[in-house]
Amino acid sequence: MLTYSPDTDRTAPATTAERPWLLLLLCLVWLLPGLVGHDPWKPRELETAAVIGRFLAGQHWSIPWFADAPYLIDSPLYYWFAALVAWPASKLGMSIHDAARMTTGVWAALALWGTGLAGRELFGRRHGRMSVILLIGCIGLIIWGHQLSAKILLLTGFAWQAYALALARRQPLSAGLALAFSWLVLLLGSSLAEFLLAVVAAGVVGLYAPWRRAGYLVTLVTGLVLALPIGAIWLADFYQANPALFRVWMDQYAFGPFGGVARFGFFHAFGYFLAVAPWFTWPVLPLAVWGAWALRRDLRAPAFLLPATLLALHTLWLISAAEGDESYLLIVLPPLALLATPGIESLRRGAAAALNWFGVLTLGLMAGLLWLGWLVLHLNVPLSWASELQKQSPAYRVDWHAAGMLFALLLTAVWIWVLSRKRPLGRRAVTNWACGVTLLWGVLIGLWQPWLDAQKSYRSVSESLARDMKQRTGCIGGLGVSDSIAASLDYFVGIAVNRVDPESCPWLLTQDQLPAGGVAVWHDNRPGERREQFYLSPNPELDGADEAGQSENQ
Repeated sequence: MLTYSPDTDRTAPATTAERPWLLLLLCLVWLLPGLVGHDPWKPRELETAAVIGRFLAGQHWSIPWFADAPYLIDSPLYYWFAALVAWPASKLGMSIHDAARMTTGVWAALALWGTGLAGRELFGRRHGRMSVILLIGCIGLIIWGHQLSAKILLLTGFAWQAYALALARRQPLSAGLALAFSWLVLLLGSSLAEFLLAVVAAGVVGLYAPWRRAGYLVTLVTGLVLALPIGAIWLADFYQANPALFRVWMDQYAFGPFGGVARFGFFHAFGYFLAVAPWFTWPVLPLAVWGAWALRRDLRAPAFLLPATLLALHTLWLISAAEGDESYLLIVLPPLALLATPGIESLRRGAAAALNWFGVLTLGLMAGLLWLGWLVLHLNVPLSWASELQKQSPAYRVDWHAAGMLFALLLTAVWIWVLSRKRPLGRRAVTNWACGVTLLWGVLIGLWQPWLDAQKSYRSVSESLARDMKQRTGCIGGLGVSDSIAASLDYFVGIAVNRVDPESCPWLLTQDQLPAGGVAVWHDNRPGERREQFYLSPNPELDGADEAGQSENQ
């Protein structure tokens, strides 16, 4: 059983056959697929891409914006960083959304690094690697670790907070710098609620004996002195640039899932996170329970106190929130991975074997089904199955896409080789699971990304409307249209739909149904989409639109 021992008592572990470059390779293979090569997909990628496009076009730096309205759900750090990367990349011919999505990979890599450093600091050398592997294996991280979305900053911020608090016992000043970084990521990249959670968690940890010393005060003061003034620069400029909009942000968005000052709420989503967490955090949640049990004889050790306290506070924060969104579960993944780490070596043989075979069979079978479906679609055998797959994405043109196929083949071969490697059973089970998750994601992207892109992109709808509007004049008012289509029109073709005062425009864009008495002059939908339909009609309240509509019908 692994228990915490003071740094002075630690000894260097015996040399093993493990190679750090294999972990780096696993991280790269997990990180890179899906970051480039496809359009922004609904729902969140479109809004994020549109905001980044606006920043590149000259939007004021402190206010995220797309179409005709601000986008205040998240603070702007992610958009700033993505715009900085996308600007030179776009000059070299790379699309803005692909270049911006690469920054998600950077933030995810930072989160893996921070979690690994925290695991090494708490449990000693080589255990940090296991913390990283546990994090990679989380089901819920597959999408959020590759999506064009600011939510990845939640994972990065809290991963580095865990490392900073673990390091504070040995190197208070260095820990203060790491803590300032984590707090700035949360303050400038998410909301005040996440930042306050991090500050409260740091204060609670300071009550425990291993941290109750003068050096820890240096860590906290360093973090606050660096984070607050830099964060205040953004808030001050936001207020100066648009005081009315700043008040809207404070009243409705400042505290993230809790709302804002004017509509602060609790528990409206009670039970949501408890229902989503089991699959989102699998398999690290049950392994964290075993890890806590493995440390039961030394509950006062930092190795237990830190991740357990962070997990408890983060869980309380989640179930208290007024808004339910699975992305917020990212904040529990670093403490869960850390709490699970010490139990891997002592995992019971039966449990380890069950997890190993469950992972091999389930993930291997799912990867095999992806291969089978892809072969059915491209070989057109059997015809009925191929027709059904083509019907789900009618815009897709069958192509072998040799690069993706070769990547999926190579990944499958490497996965088979990984299964043959010898290592302790607990580590084997967790490593095989992480490799299986990586295989599944890699095969999905390598084989199916073009098919998915043809199904999920709004590009064709946006370009169709832009072509139609070349023969018309005036703005377009959006009546009940989603953020996704508004962002798509803004990003792909530069049409800013007026949703604030739609009745002032001569043309009305509606979703799913025409307004009463309306006559459609344009109608389209995403290929294969049966539910979302978009209509453009003249505004009957404006004489000019009436005349335009009559001429269109003649």
